This record gives sequence, C-alpha cells and structure tokens, in this order.
Amino acid sequence: MIRRMTNQRLKIMNYLKKVRTHPTAEQVYEEVKKELPAITLATVYRNLHLLADQGDILKLEINKEFHFDADTCKHQHFICRKCGKIIDIMDKDLSEYALEKVSSKNFKPECVTIIFRGICKNCRR
Repeated sequence: MIRRMTNQRLKIMNYLKKVRTHPTAEQVYEEVKKELPAITLATVYRNLHLLADQGDILKLEINKEFHFDADTCKHQHFICRKCGKIIDIMDKDLSEYALEKVSSKNFKPECVTIIFRGICKNCRR
C-alpha cells in the first residue's frame, strides 16, 4: 500500500535528496527538525522505514546501524569494513550489466543494489 506524501515525509525526502552522506535516522532528525521543530525522532524513524519499504529510498545496514539514501538506482556503494564509511560508485554500466544478466521470463528487474565491502584509502594507511 502506497501512502500519501505527508509534509513530514516530504521534508525527510527533500533532505535525503540533497545530501550524499547516507545519514542515519538521528542525523535526518537533527536536520529536519530545523524546519519542523515539533517532529519527533520516532516519526522520522517510522517515515524512513516506510519510505524504504515502499522502495522510495534505500536502507543500508552498516555496523548494526541504518543509513539512508534517496538515490535508489544506477549506482553502487563501497562500505569500509573498518570505519563504516559509505562511498557512492557511479557506474551506470555496472548496474545495467547486472540487470541484463538476471532477466528471466518470470521476473523483470528494474533496479539492483550492489554493495562492495573492503577497506577505504584512509584505513589502509
């Protein structure tokens, strides 16, 4: 069931669309509360999980903590297993290749989530 876009949900989406930092719910809350002082952390959590369940945003679990991304297609993520940093990899061809390889008669994939795990440049030093 798709829910209507409430003002709170719209503010959360707008914030996620303008950042590339993959914020946690607490970080989203701190920013959105600047525009909506009455919003609660519970409301932000509920809306983030709802948006993720609907496929409007990505929910990435890193070190038992959720991070959120409004860019849901045609890019990949590199996650450092030491510091937890998330880096976007903008390789549209890689996503398209993966989508082509898994097509079948019974299922037409529209999007793919690719996560690479390893060690970032800073942690290798």
